Amino acid sequence: MDAEEWVDDPALSVEDTRDTLIEQAVINRLIGGGRATLAHAFPLLKACASDPVRVLDIACGGADLSRRLVDRARRLGKRIEVTALDLSEKVIEWARRMSEGYPEISFIQGNAMELPFPRGSFDLVIASTFIHHLPPEQVTALLRKLRDVSRGSVIVADLVRSSLAYLEFWFFAHLMRFNPVTIHDGLVSVCRAYSPAELTGMAQQAELRSWKLYRHTFYRMALVYKGVDSA
Repeated sequence: MDAEEWVDDPALSVEDTRDTLIEQAVINRLIGGGRATLAHAFPLLKACASDPVRVLDIACGGADLSRRLVDRARRLGKRIEVTALDLSEKVIEWARRMSEGYPEISFIQGNAMELPFPRGSFDLVIASTFIHHLPPEQVTALLRKLRDVSRGSVIVADLVRSSLAYLEFWFFAHLMRFNPVTIHDGLVSVCRAYSPAELTGMAQQAELRSWKLYRHTFYRMALVYKGVDSA
């Protein structure tokens, strides 16, 4: 599908950007990629021996996942440093505003395909609900980049393309009376998403050595890669 997501339009109003990010956080918590991502991130965070645990959250959006990771680290008594990266200046401004009281999170405006970090900079790298924005060759390149900047684990979680997922999201979004931007972008995302077999093929092309693909409810999947330094 060639349609673009409206939230990526620099001309989108601040109000629509805000509403979409708030509603994306609701989706993440109830039926979205946040659940799939954190199901793997929390055990990895608990097992990580680094002090502090360094996390990279690419395409962070409103940074709700970053905040939930910090909340869990606080409960575990672990020190954590999260670097949250997003391409949009407006999104970063909103995420920073929503993350007051979270000094553990630092924000960078940048392109996920041009990560400005040395090899092995992070214990855990997360890309949640992002790869459907990219064509297959860029997903393969991204997987290599995420592997390289991680000295531990990588979690890539996203939608699974499905006509049922499309219909169910349409019903859910209208029931919740979401902003039209959220509804449009959610439906476009489902259409642009990959199948588990396609993501598996891209992981193989990226030559990841130790990974596993997990299926989750609400048409979600998560590819979890563990590097040589991972537990």
